[in-house]
Amino acid sequence: MALTLFPLSFIALFAWSTAGSATGNTSDPIRAAIWLWLGSHLIPFKLALTSGFSSGALSYLPLGAAVFPWLAIRNGFRRASEFLNNPRGARSFMVIFYTAIATIAAELSQSTNIKPNIVLTPIFVLLLALSATVDYQSEFFIRFRLLAHLFLALIGFVMFLLAISLLLHFQIVKSLAIVIQPGIMGGILFTILQLLYLPNIALAGISYLFGTGFSLGLGTQISPTNLDLNSLPSIPMLGSLPTSEHPLVLFALVIPIAFILLNQLAIFQKYEDFAFRQSEVIKTIFPLLILITVISYFAGGELLTKDMNPVGISWWALPTIFGGVQVVTLLLGLYLPKLIKVLKSHKSEL
Repeated sequence: MALTLFPLSFIALFAWSTAGSATGNTSDPIRAAIWLWLGSHLIPFKLALTSGFSSGALSYLPLGAAVFPWLAIRNGFRRASEFLNNPRGARSFMVIFYTAIATIAAELSQSTNIKPNIVLTPIFVLLLALSATVDYQSEFFIRFRLLAHLFLALIGFVMFLLAISLLLHFQIVKSLAIVIQPGIMGGILFTILQLLYLPNIALAGISYLFGTGFSLGLGTQISPTNLDLNSLPSIPMLGSLPTSEHPLVLFALVIPIAFILLNQLAIFQKYEDFAFRQSEVIKTIFPLLILITVISYFAGGELLTKDMNPVGISWWALPTIFGGVQVVTLLLGLYLPKLIKVLKSHKSEL
């Protein structure tokens, strides 16, 4: 906890000292540090902004920020396991203690205008803590390692396309950066924030390639066959957005098909029995679908105001694509050959 909260406290205090405060109360940077810490755990906030803005929420949070508390929890769990020589006891202690601290912090840091979600705080922190204390070398996780590696390779490919798009739309990116004029410290912090949002952008890019697209506010839709975008927020990274429709991008749907086929072929080569093949396919694809669903849920949400809702991808889009492809490949690659074999066997008996 200290590995993430203390640096955030320093950042909040430095920003407060350079930008100033309307109240001059030193509790402001402390509360802001707690909000940043909770935000790194993907805890949503309910906002009641100034009279010039409508009330809203902040649930579209950077997935990249969750890496830091995840690593901190995992490091603490490893040290506790070595000290106690009891991984199960260390896991229970870490998860319960960490979740309790986060819930208390969310309750105490509430203000009139900004309120962390008290109900979701223990749930999200519990999920993050449990994921950080799992042994990923176990047989259960080795089973779908191929799909996980392929999905990570897909994220890397999308990030490469994003870099190319940023270069091609450099003038737009430059114009958006000039509009903000954040200053030196603000520019550094704003750049870090954009880097932390890269996983969200990568998932939006994957959803775009597969045709389901993503949203950037109320009434917007960005996909290869539909470009409905009223205005563009002053965020330089968004300069990489497409400026027209590109239906040919839908050929990228061969990617999830190839992923599922490779996974299925690897299982078929390892097992010959029908029951084992069916069981292994289900055991590999379902955990991945659950993981993609969870990540997709956190990769979309509301960004400050009702006008910026929804932002990002739909939680069901990517799991539906991978699940649909898996069903088709199972029917064609496993159940149909089995049915033909049974019919031939029955015919030969007659």
